[in-house]
Amino acid sequence: MASVGSAVAQESGADLAKKLSNPIASLISVPFQFNYDRGYGPEDGNREVLNIQPVIPISLNEDWNIISRTIMPVISQNDIAGQSGHQFGLGDITQSLFVSPSTW
Repeated sequence: MASVGSAVAQESGADLAKKLSNPIASLISVPFQFNYDRGYGPEDGNREVLNIQPVIPISLNEDWNIISRTIMPVISQNDIAGQSGHQFGLGDITQSLFVSPSTW
């Protein structure tokens, strides 16, 4: 019994890995990207940017999907424009929509 459960778990893990490598698979993913920059401006300011990038497939019908991809930068920076202190907020949000065939 234990070996049967293990085989099923391995198969579903392999299926998930296959879906994760397919850019048009019907999976919601929320990747994060972190960037750190230093040495900006005359005061050697620094900036941290966390990009939150959800990818959400939306089924139109049996044959087609719309894939929504949003990029939302959360920014923290210090002394970028001289001794300007600390700023924190959202950057420009980018929304992309793609039409793709449904996976089978």
